[in-house]
Amino acid sequence: MSEKPTLVVGMPSRLWNLPFESILEHHLKFSDAIVDTPGITSDDLPNFIANQSFVYAYNSYKALGRLLPELYHEAAATVLRQLWEVSLNLHWMMLDPDDRAEAFVNFTVVEARKLFKISDEFGSLGSLDDFDKSTHRFQSRFRKRSRQGKDQIQTNFTSESIRNRSEELGEPWGREYDFVYHLTSMHAHGAPGAVLHAVFLNHYGNVQARERDQTALIGTLAIQMMKRNVDLLADVGIIPDKSAVDDAYSAFQACITPQTEDKSRVPPPGK
Repeated sequence: MSEKPTLVVGMPSRLWNLPFESILEHHLKFSDAIVDTPGITSDDLPNFIANQSFVYAYNSYKALGRLLPELYHEAAATVLRQLWEVSLNLHWMMLDPDDRAEAFVNFTVVEARKLFKISDEFGSLGSLDDFDKSTHRFQSRFRKRSRQGKDQIQTNFTSESIRNRSEELGEPWGREYDFVYHLTSMHAHGAPGAVLHAVFLNHYGNVQARERDQTALIGTLAIQMMKRNVDLLADVGIIPDKSAVDDAYSAFQACITPQTEDKSRVPPPGK
């Protein structure tokens, strides 16, 4: 059996020729600019969640800095999905911060319940019924009855799908859902499309050129996502001065502009 008749998703038709070494350099410089940018902490719940989400996103960004130089683009793709989804939730939450931040925190009770239910140690803490009674107020918004009358619990802090969240936020989130989230999810799940992806990139002359391009693309997308996160925190007053990040991002854009002017050669960039 030959692979030639098989159609594989996420297969570019041309070389990207992204400047791998320069992108790695700018990935590090952008990270340093974030570290040097002061932030404001607050007991206000939405701002607290925003700060925690930003730190989580930045730690994912730093993890990419360890993977990219070694061309571990498969593992980097799963971390990129982690970075993208926590960033999506952060931006979506801040559209309606009071209600959505409360739901975000309250859902930790539902997550704890799942762990308690399968834990042998939970018996020493009491029964699951006791836990449900004491946390009813927190769990109530995530519980509903199915058409068959069965009690159901949401699998996320919101009933809105990831696609709906990305569409509500608008571009570039909607475009990234179709491209970034879909392809990185295949890597996160070890799907056939991820495992066999490289087999179909025959237009690359050698393996290293192919891996450098795929790794450079992940680095590019990660910088764009973190820039949007910084902009958001600046908009809500958590970051009072983002000039160092803006300067680092402008330098990065100057680095990649010659490679992205022909938009047919690369996936559509973010903001």
